[in-house]
Amino acid sequence: MNMMTHDTAVGMLVGLAVGDALGAPIEFQPARDPSNYVTDFMSGGVHDVSVGEYTDDTAMALAMADAFINNDGEFNAQDIMTNFVSWWKHGAFQTRGECFDIGNTIRLALKGYQEDISYPYRGVVGQYAAGNGALMRLAPAVIVSARPERAVELAVAQTVLTHGHHECTKYSRILAQELWRGVPLVAYADEKHPTTISREKVMSGGYVKDTYKAAWWAYQTTDNFEDCIVKAVNRGHDSDTTGAVAGMIAGRNYGYSKIPSKYKEKLHDCDHIVSVAVELFNKRR
Repeated sequence: MNMMTHDTAVGMLVGLAVGDALGAPIEFQPARDPSNYVTDFMSGGVHDVSVGEYTDDTAMALAMADAFINNDGEFNAQDIMTNFVSWWKHGAFQTRGECFDIGNTIRLALKGYQEDISYPYRGVVGQYAAGNGALMRLAPAVIVSARPERAVELAVAQTVLTHGHHECTKYSRILAQELWRGVPLVAYADEKHPTTISREKVMSGGYVKDTYKAAWWAYQTTDNFEDCIVKAVNRGHDSDTTGAVAGMIAGRNYGYSKIPSKYKEKLHDCDHIVSVAVELFNKRR
């Protein structure tokens, strides 16, 4: 077990944002060959992001973190959902001041919550609802947990706010344990790609299982933060979310100190994200 420290907790949240921002300009594009890899922040793409700008993955993580901090480390479902709605409707937690990237499953859940705020658990359970929109924002639930059991509990609780499909809760539960312990757990080895798999067979769409597997493949076939997230985002398609999950894993295991300065210097609101992670870590219970 690799015990969490301030450095690895901050690395997890900043890593999420870095992977998100690196993948954002190439979201929905085909996978790239190594000779054409994107290795640094760019502008453009379908959302016309600026250099170092993150998307919904990071914004929703910050929205959840804000609710944890304001409730002294406790889980308050209504406060989290209220923050999510503020992001959706008013661009809170997004540096450009507007929500520009939101999945259909999350939109449906937030719409339902707006109509009746007395019940915040709006997770969709339909056949096509096994998306990665809860996995992508997982870091705050892990950072604020002093025990692995609590990390799992909070991971599932934050998932079913918007994603009720059993595969969504399954992979949130698995990833929360692995992020908390700082290692890929042997018990879940069958959930990962073999490291010998050809790059072309690693899928990177919106399906939660594909995202989990692609992120761990990127980590397990590299030996540093940068190579991990570069490998992850260049699988294309849902590149920002694959990057965010790979960034959480790599940031947690290498630490903030090992994230290259070229990313930390250009990431939007990096200092704020660092301070949020520190506050979460200090409120662990």
